[in-house]
Amino acid sequence: MHRSPGSWIVVAVLSVAVGVLVMTAACGGDDRDPCLPSAPGVVVYRSGIDLVVRDASGRGEAIGDTSITYRGADSTIAIGSDTLHLPAGFVIPGTYSVRVKRSYYKDAVVPNVTVAADRCGGPVTQQVPVTLQLVPGAPPLRSVAVLGDGFLPSPGATSQLVARFDADPSVPTTVSWRLSDSSVATIDASGLLTAKCTTKILADTVTAVATADTTVRARALFQVASQASCS
Repeated sequence: MHRSPGSWIVVAVLSVAVGVLVMTAACGGDDRDPCLPSAPGVVVYRSGIDLVVRDASGRGEAIGDTSITYRGADSTIAIGSDTLHLPAGFVIPGTYSVRVKRSYYKDAVVPNVTVAADRCGGPVTQQVPVTLQLVPGAPPLRSVAVLGDGFLPSPGATSQLVARFDADPSVPTTVSWRLSDSSVATIDASGLLTAKCTTKILADTVTAVATADTTVRARALFQVASQASCS
């Protein structure tokens, strides 16, 4: 299987929907002025553009994507951490062009995306569907990512991790799980992560290795909360 150098490792992200966000006052918090915040210091974050990214078969392919949003000579970049939605956009309404990039896929370009203003002057989020097409000669197994909760608050707390594949239907979607420090937690063959007792706040790395090709893997961080004492 041919790969360009450094192209086979995908770093997993355990949070959701992080992108380029727009800061605006909360609307409707004051009877006299609907654009005043509903409480002192309240800030609402939202994006002007919601890219809904799928591949040709309809499967969500937003996680790990890069979006570049252009307005004239200015641009802003966002990285997808959700499987389907990729927030993008500037801090003001306007008309933009968007480019979506993903390894082994053709760049998708969406011109003339118009983001309107709400009554408070902020953006009304515009949902934009994007369909990605594979480049000729793309490998059947392209990437793997890990989804799941990255914080274990107490000994015995569990988190079910899931390996999500970008691969052809013929590729087995199984992984082996590895921990960098087994004194912090355990993980079974299904991806169930279980915290051990520790008196220090510890972060560890879990790795999912694709069984179909062990060069394709994803790493993710998780944290175990400290306890006053451990028996």
